Amino acid sequence: PASAQAGSPVAVEHADVDRYMGVWYEIARLPNRLERDCATDVTSVYERRTDTAIRVTYVCRRSDGEEERTQGVARVRDTVSHAKLEMRFAPLALAWWPFVWDDWWIIELAPEYTHMVVGDPSRQTLWILARTRDMDEATYRRLVAAAAAQGYDTASLVRTPQSAH
Repeated sequence: PASAQAGSPVAVEHADVDRYMGVWYEIARLPNRLERDCATDVTSVYERRTDTAIRVTYVCRRSDGEEERTQGVARVRDTVSHAKLEMRFAPLALAWWPFVWDDWWIIELAPEYTHMVVGDPSRQTLWILARTRDMDEATYRRLVAAAAAQGYDTASLVRTPQSAH
């Protein structure tokens, strides 16, 4: 809807930080700088460090078969909802520069924390994540529709192949 696209997307009302810790499998994403070389098997692992700081480790397999690993930090920006975070993958020495932090909002979250949709308020990045390597098509379509309703360009979503390890 035009009204959803006029302002920022809407983050979920509340997210329990401890419940979204652990491994998430990437089901789909909008193409982005961080994952430009990632071909398959993209996961992210969230580990609580403090009340507001989270260690984030992205792992993927490049098209040449090599594993790529990137470590970052997330910090909770909205301490009421816990659904708006900032991510940094730049070195710690650059952390004071505001442009090295990217907004990361949870815009859809299953009550059981089995899947979520994350995007940034400028609608340039979007991820569909799940606790398992695959997602049933009906759930996927529903999440894509929810992201589209918030103004994201879901036509550009790339599905992420996950190996059956």
